[in-house]
Order: sequence, then structure tokens, then C-alpha cells
Amino acid sequence: MVKKIQALADWISAHDSAQLLSLKHERPISAKYIRTLAKRKKNPVRTQEMSNRLLYNRDDLEQIIIKQKTPTA
Repeated sequence: MVKKIQALADWISAHDSAQLLSLKHERPISAKYIRTLAKRKKNPVRTQEMSNRLLYNRDDLEQIIIKQKTPTA
């Protein structure tokens, strides 16, 4: 079976993913939240393990829309 070669530029770390989404949404987003996005059941972010690190798909992250929490009073 032939393995498909994937460009590493399409995969980024949790820290870089958090920075990407923080700039896009203009508010702080943690790397912990990126890991949560990858584990969710509905429309998860694709992951790839690379030498004991988990990388996240850049295209999936760019399509994500994060709603801001409304304050409850």
C-alpha cells in the first residue's frame, strides 16, 4: 500500500493553533481549548501524531467559528 505524502505546513502544534485562532478572533484562546476541539464528537479537528507530539490540521482550524460566551447574571 502506498503512503500518501502530506506537507508538514498543513499541520501545526497546539500552541501555534491557539495563536492562529487568537489572532483570528481577537481574544485569547488556550492550547487546552485546541485539544478540546480535537476530541469533540461533532466535526472534530483532524490530528496527526508526529514523534510524540500531536499536530492539528490548519484547514480545519481556519474553518472553526468560536462563539464568545455571553455573561450570565
